[in-house]
Amino acid sequence: MIEGRIDPFGTAYVGLKVAGLRGEVEIEAILDTGFNGQVCLPLSVAVPLGLELAYTSQFELADGTLVQDELVFVGKAFWRGEYRDVEIVLTRSEEALLGTGLLEGAQVKLDFARGTVSVDKAVTS
Repeated sequence: MIEGRIDPFGTAYVGLKVAGLRGEVEIEAILDTGFNGQVCLPLSVAVPLGLELAYTSQFELADGTLVQDELVFVGKAFWRGEYRDVEIVLTRSEEALLGTGLLEGAQVKLDFARGTVSVDKAVTS
């Protein structure tokens, strides 16, 4: 199980280890259910990792703005007990995002009363 926190402003954070060809880093990422990608990293974090360019894509931001020719990179993330190949979008923001693309097969629990986040394998009946 992955555990995280909810800050006083209601933002949920979880820890994530991300690796590229030249290194790896442990970060705290915002759990962003409005982002359907996997991982979004600040340029300052991503560049030293040596991520591989995969392709360009178009994205629509929450305000409806279309971003053309956005570069998408490939790296690895240590997620739920194993390294997985992930697609990574870069941002000029200082915040990393963990999107719903990485939550497939997971059960996410947000406990605002306790300020905790947990991500675990989904229970199927």
